[in-house]
Amino acid sequence: MPSDKATAAAPIATGVLLAGTAAREVGQYGLESWTALALAGGLSAVAVGLGVLTGFDGFGSGDDDGQRQRATVALTGLALTSAAVGAGIALL
Repeated sequence: MPSDKATAAAPIATGVLLAGTAAREVGQYGLESWTALALAGGLSAVAVGLGVLTGFDGFGSGDDDGQRQRATVALTGLALTSAAVGAGIALL
């Protein structure tokens, strides 16, 4: 089983690249729908990676409150949706 650092590296690296590219595009061409989604997706991916790295146990099966789990699911859903919609708009 990979370590938490290795597991967290992928969303952090992808999020930084996606958010950085979107921020550069915003600086050059202004805010568009795909850049806003790419920026939100990138920042969400970084947040998910940092949550894994710090041990935020939102998907755990322990006796944690449901609010923590809902926040993690919402953040992950935002990252996936933003990346998918941003990629779709960029390809059009």
